[in-house]
Amino acid sequence: MVMDEKVKESFVLGTASAICNYNARYKDHPKYWCRGYFRDYCNIIAFSPNSTNHVALRDTGNELIVTMSCLAKEDTGWYWCGIQWDFARADMDFTELIVTDNKGTLTNDFWSGKDLPGNKTRSCKAPKVVRKADHSRTSILIICMLITGLGIFSIISHLTKRRRSQRNRRIGNYSKPFSRILTPKNMAPTEEM
Repeated sequence: MVMDEKVKESFVLGTASAICNYNARYKDHPKYWCRGYFRDYCNIIAFSPNSTNHVALRDTGNELIVTMSCLAKEDTGWYWCGIQWDFARADMDFTELIVTDNKGTLTNDFWSGKDLPGNKTRSCKAPKVVRKADHSRTSILIICMLITGLGIFSIISHLTKRRRSQRNRRIGNYSKPFSRILTPKNMAPTEEM
């Protein structure tokens, strides 16, 4: 397996393609695309002929064409294409993908995936399941904010009432007239033993 280029560049929300060439005698072996710096510990993203919403694999019989769509800055990293063999170490080669913020900073137009055979244009729209999950998260966030706001309001209200009642007690104690001054005559007689 031989990757066409060792360093590739693309842009956010763009599409990127890589071509992995291999000997035709391995055309019936499963091929895969994985991510990670070390080949033995990379995480498999997709097996041929299967694709995901983010990665499409196309096996022509002597090359594996990998197309990644809807790229994000988080997609920057090391990727491997490989051929799976029984009882042997997989034949693999790597490339480094660098995703930049905008199209204008690209130095290499190849990784943009233009005019590659089997390259299908994909939409960057999130699947409905993801959109529903986003709405659920938003609803939960709003509910949590409302509950937190209600709790803060309740605490402030309680503290304000408490402060008012303490202030009223202090003012009430000072404003009472001294109508009765205690003298020894007014004091209640104590029992003598």
